[in-house]
Amino acid sequence: MKIKGRLSAFSIVLMINLLYMLYYYSRDSYISWIEYLGLPILLTLAWWFGKQYDIAKFYSEKDALTGIYNRRCVEAFVSKMESKTKQKKQDFTLLLLDVNDFKVINDLFGHKVGDQYIKNIAHQLEKSIRDKDIVARWGGDEFLIISPGVKRNESLVEMLEEIHKNLKSISPNELEIGVSIGTACYPSEGKSFDELIKIADKQMYHIKSLKKQNVYPQKQTAN
Repeated sequence: MKIKGRLSAFSIVLMINLLYMLYYYSRDSYISWIEYLGLPILLTLAWWFGKQYDIAKFYSEKDALTGIYNRRCVEAFVSKMESKTKQKKQDFTLLLLDVNDFKVINDLFGHKVGDQYIKNIAHQLEKSIRDKDIVARWGGDEFLIISPGVKRNESLVEMLEEIHKNLKSISPNELEIGVSIGTACYPSEGKSFDELIKIADKQMYHIKSLKKQNVYPQKQTAN
């Protein structure tokens, strides 16, 4: 959690009080003991109020369970990103991920373990992406990754392979943790966020359906 709100509130109150004390010292050649006593109290209150702002901002942008970005934050981010990529004629790829057999995990091990699975998956997804990519919990057992500058090429294939490898590494003996991933590239496959989501969602459920029929190959490609 960032401390921008705390630092801002603390700095503003400190500056105002120092100017206030300096003014009265230049006028009266002394500073009342009440000012000395009140300053730390005011700074403590400023820090507390700043912390409440930081907490509110954190939960407005981050998913409470996993700590990664939430849906609301991504939608705001993509809106800005679309304008930026149109101006600079850049590409980005959207990946929509759905956890395989998540209902089975909940039924076998309980919802508490299911929540831990979701947290573990979020952590591994963060490890699988680049610094400039963002990963978010889209809802339930679905995740979203946005990768600026990535097209349907070797970079995308490498990312998919890294995701599957990292998730497999944390799978218990009883059940392999895996995801079905749909992808959509801007602007070649869609000119808006809604279009990209629909394309990625359709592909993701097609892959999930093939896996349930045991006809989908183990190694997922970018095609």
